[in-house]
Amino acid sequence: MVTAFAAIAPLCLVGVALTAASWWEGLIIASGLLVVIGVLRKWSVDGYPRSVVLALGFTGVNWLVGALVTSSPLNFVPFALIGALLLARLPGRQPVWITLFALGNALLGATALLTHPPTWALAGSYVGLPFAGTLFVAGVIVASEQAWLVVHRLERAQETEAELAIARERVRFAGDLHDIQGHSLHVIKLKTAHARTMVRTDPDGADAELAEIRTLVDEAIGKTRELAYARHVLNLAGELENARRICEAAGISVEVRTDGAAGTGGTADPSGHPLLAQVLREATTNLLRHARPTTVTITVSPGRLEVANDGVDPGRDAAPDLRGLARLRDRIERAGGALRITPAPGRFALLVEVGDR
Repeated sequence: MVTAFAAIAPLCLVGVALTAASWWEGLIIASGLLVVIGVLRKWSVDGYPRSVVLALGFTGVNWLVGALVTSSPLNFVPFALIGALLLARLPGRQPVWITLFALGNALLGATALLTHPPTWALAGSYVGLPFAGTLFVAGVIVASEQAWLVVHRLERAQETEAELAIARERVRFAGDLHDIQGHSLHVIKLKTAHARTMVRTDPDGADAELAEIRTLVDEAIGKTRELAYARHVLNLAGELENARRICEAAGISVEVRTDGAAGTGGTADPSGHPLLAQVLREATTNLLRHARPTTVTITVSPGRLEVANDGVDPGRDAAPDLRGLARLRDRIERAGGALRITPAPGRFALLVEVGDR
């Protein structure tokens, strides 16, 4: 908008210098241009100040007086500029509004024909020139306003996109923190309850449980620190061993199958997809929170993980609202994989398939 004004105002001043008969005629148009500058200083993409209506009235009277005394015919320019700024904000049919405004500007200039003998030259200077000039000025201003609005909206869209990216990263960080802290706290809760029952009957066993709780706390602190510095990566083999220890501590029988080989002594590929490790951790946590299984079967193959248990209560929903898994499902699908939950009478199975990293 300022660019458009900067292009039009100097031309107007040059025209006044060439056509004005006295210094006060130049003063009239200069005062109008100063009013336009004052309006532009308060102009914003969100709307125009209320004072712009007063500015429109001032410049209109300024142009009317100039036409009556036949001062410079370029006195219409400030009025055209202010009016064009307002027209640029009107919704729809702007060419119609611009044409009507140009006619109104020409009618104000036509008052010069009332105070002076009408001639073609006078009509051209105070009617034809204001009409054509207003069309030009308003066209430039409206086009500049639309371009400015487009650029401003693009800038706002970029800012919004950046804010969304930050929000997504915060959600991702919060989810990872929940996975670490929630899993560790549930295991600590389980082991604390176990140690409490052993305090009187098996003090040495209780001490061992408390020592393991201390280790779990240290591990949680370390993993949280790694997460904060973006160094935390889950290991599938480690999570398999962790799931086995947790389930056995809870009195759950665990069977781990890797590459189709059954048995509790199988080993997993430590280079398995990190998402498989995250799903296994979440599934293990859910076993402690939502199920009471006696047997858990974990089947691992390249790019595939299945966790099944028999802890489904017939009187409850076989597929509870597992928000952690829902969050992981979104991440897996973005990675080109799939997560499926297949509840059945007396059985709950979770199947994950991911592509190569």
